Amino acid sequence: MKKRKKHYKFTHKKKSVRGILAILFSIAAAVIFVVTVTASFQKKGNGSVYLGSMGILSLLFSITAFVLAILAVKEKETFRAIPYTGLGFSIFVLLVWIAVYTVGFLV
Repeated sequence: MKKRKKHYKFTHKKKSVRGILAILFSIAAAVIFVVTVTASFQKKGNGSVYLGSMGILSLLFSITAFVLAILAVKEKETFRAIPYTGLGFSIFVLLVWIAVYTVGFLV
C-alpha cells in the first residue's frame, strides 16, 4: 500500500479586520433598511423623523462599509474572500439605497 504524503502549505496571511468590519456594517445597513421599509409600509408612507434618520444612518453605514471594503481589498498578505464579500455586499446595499432615494425624489 502506497503511503500518501501530506502536504501542508503554511502562510503568513491573516484575516482582514477591515473586511470583517465591512461585512458587519453591510449587514447592519441591510437590517436597518428592512426595518425602515417595513415600518414605512406599516405607516402608509407617513413615517416620523426618526424613521427618516434611520434611513440616513443606514445609508451612512453602507457608505462606510464600502470604504472599509475598498481599503481591505488593497491590503497585502490577507485572505481575499472576506474583503471581496464585504465589497460585494456593500455595493449591493448601497445601490439599493441609491435606488430608493432616486425613486423617492422622482415621485
